Amino acid sequence: MAATARSPPPPPPPPFAPWVILGRVALVSYGAVRDPEDPSFALAVPPRVSSLTVPLGVHPKPTYRDADKHPYILAANDAGLLLHVSEGPFIGYDLAPNPLGVLIVARDFLPADAAAGRDARTATAFRVPDRAFPPQPRIANIKHVGFVSLPGTDEYVVAELRLADVDRASLLSFRSGTDAWIERDVLCPFMAGRRWDRPIDDVISNDGVLWWVNLASGLLGWDPFVNNQLAVLRHVHLPRVFAVDDTAPQPREHPEHHRMVRASHRKVRFVDMTRTRDAPLEETLVVVWTLGFGESGAASWKQRCVTSLAEIWADDSYRTTGIPEQVPVLALLHPANPDVVFFFLEQYLIGVDVHESRVTEFVEEPCDLVELVAGPPQPPPISWRHFLAWMLPPSLQNELDIQDGKDVAPTEASQSSAPSSGVVGRNEST
Repeated sequence: MAATARSPPPPPPPPFAPWVILGRVALVSYGAVRDPEDPSFALAVPPRVSSLTVPLGVHPKPTYRDADKHPYILAANDAGLLLHVSEGPFIGYDLAPNPLGVLIVARDFLPADAAAGRDARTATAFRVPDRAFPPQPRIANIKHVGFVSLPGTDEYVVAELRLADVDRASLLSFRSGTDAWIERDVLCPFMAGRRWDRPIDDVISNDGVLWWVNLASGLLGWDPFVNNQLAVLRHVHLPRVFAVDDTAPQPREHPEHHRMVRASHRKVRFVDMTRTRDAPLEETLVVVWTLGFGESGAASWKQRCVTSLAEIWADDSYRTTGIPEQVPVLALLHPANPDVVFFFLEQYLIGVDVHESRVTEFVEEPCDLVELVAGPPQPPPISWRHFLAWMLPPSLQNELDIQDGKDVAPTEASQSSAPSSGVVGRNEST
């Protein structure tokens, strides 16, 4: 099956801030607890993977035996990084219900400076206060915990959504500058007397709004910086290329392999790998959608770009990589150029311009990820849960050598649209 016709390429945009691909499973430094180090970074130009090292001193039990061997980066934004850090034998990268651990915000980033006695790029770690348990419940799942910054400021909110009733939910949130979590009821008018039985797969943030993601059905949005007594969740359905009955079934145990929701170039994007029921694997489409809001606040998805695996495999840029023609796994979306999707295959990260069906990012080196040596006996397969696109803060932007013009953020391409549920949302400009 041929992919849909493409629009003309957009004009080149202005340069954007440098960014890196963070491995979400962090390293651990076993330095002295009495003289704790700061969290530190090893930064690399994409598609190489950068890493975070967490010092022993920020662990709940800072001893060699009890330290978490695999702290996990939940999210990254303008306010910093949010980590989940546990204690042995448990690990921060724990997707099971009721994980044991604490939340850490890493911020106030500093570049390496030999004159100041810093031989590494560092950050300061702030522990998010524990909840008042009881009556406040502990974290139900780290997949439910989001991290959002107020645009233009260094304020942030950490929040967990708990869907437990017919048309209501509860939100537990912590705001920077305060000393305690707040629990509130949240209205879910979209549920209309139905129990929401879909699991939460992920949480992203964009433009001050948190979006809880179910990869089968849609998004639940909440703006924590709006001063309303009663919080109301916004529901947005995910779009489809094909009718449900015509779509090839995907394995239910790992939807993150073929679907992801990410923020790129200041908008929410949905990346879907899909094909019709009887189509061969090479006719799998890679589709990038953009979430927008009309003047009335109604949400809709626009199809930004689309290609097929066959077209990608046939391009000379793919053939020169030596990577086999196999169905890859979604890894991340370029944070400033939503045309570029990164895939993981055969231990390699590959950046593909979907609009051009062309490989734009590849190095002949296996992807350098932290090997899990503790935690679940069968760790989750590699997916976007292992990678995070991070736009570097101003203090670290000179730490990478990225040429202007190599990575650019294009303007929106006007393509076909798919209506979503009529819900009120933020107006977003192109």
